[in-house]
Amino acid sequence: MKSKKIYLIILLAFFSILITACTSGAYASTSWHGLTTDSDAAYLSAGTQVYKIDLNNGSEMWRYPDKPNAKGFYANPVLTSDGQLLVPSYDNVLYSLDPTTNAEKWNFAGSHNRLIASPLVSNDKIFQPSSDGYIYALDMNGKLLWKKEIGEPLWAQPAASPECGCIYLAAMDHTVYSLDESTGDLLWQSPELGGALVGTPAVSPEGALYVGTFGNELIALDATNGTILWRYTTEDWVWSGPVLADNVLYFGDLSGFFYALDATDHSLVWRIQPQNSILDRPVLLDDSIYLTTEGDTLFIINKSDGKVVDSRVIGGLIYASPVISGETILIAPTMQSKTDPILYALNLDGSQKWTPFTPAK
Repeated sequence: MKSKKIYLIILLAFFSILITACTSGAYASTSWHGLTTDSDAAYLSAGTQVYKIDLNNGSEMWRYPDKPNAKGFYANPVLTSDGQLLVPSYDNVLYSLDPTTNAEKWNFAGSHNRLIASPLVSNDKIFQPSSDGYIYALDMNGKLLWKKEIGEPLWAQPAASPECGCIYLAAMDHTVYSLDESTGDLLWQSPELGGALVGTPAVSPEGALYVGTFGNELIALDATNGTILWRYTTEDWVWSGPVLADNVLYFGDLSGFFYALDATDHSLVWRIQPQNSILDRPVLLDDSIYLTTEGDTLFIINKSDGKVVDSRVIGGLIYASPVISGETILIAPTMQSKTDPILYALNLDGSQKWTPFTPAK
């Protein structure tokens, strides 16, 4: 397990791309892909290019850039209400694309290191963490409003709270920060939490903040001042933030345990170990949980008791969370060769919707 942890750190800490003929599109990627959707299309960050894929039939609608290069797109793209697709890159740049045409609207090149995390869009501002140890606040045209130095690399997408006009930032320095959205001023800083944090915090309406750590814990903080409310010990590192639904926290750890935890008193509702490491969040829909693991399988789990009601073998290594759009489940496994599919579409019952998407060369 120690070697696996080192391997996963290396995946994100470095470019982790082997380029063997960029002009012809032949490459192998060792980082995992990012995915988001609207009602009609999927937007997939897949290493050297970003793809727009028709949700009805799996056909390619556009790609950016037209020819593969070494930019390195891996974070989940973010769609904005004013018609932008925000795409962070390992070349230190945040790109704004037109989601209809793939035309570049603007780019922000103020970061001094790669952008691993997705940006947060809140109150007409864009908050982009960087592995250079800064978080950058931009207006919707990409103009820098402020920047705040945290010091250690930032790998987690921030969370927001409209009640306080602030953002919450989980950091590699074992700390959570609350910053004023308008100025970047520090509102509070949590105590040292005993492990690095790379997952987005979950925020409850009751004023609690939940974070997973590399110290084998899920921790609840008071969202108003950062004090620790409770700590729950897990079997292994918690890589992603939890999903909060109906006062229950759902999350996994690196040993493949998947937990349902009462958000108020951190009592265990249930726990299962379906298969392999869990590095991203599950998706909840009605009474079902859709979970992917480092193995090659999608699990459909009953939310109330944790029983696996169905599973589907996808293939490859699946690090990223599934995405559900309407009646379609999308899964983006890690590409292990240039001929592997990079996007699968399933119906909600797990049956195949269309032929897995492999980019044309």
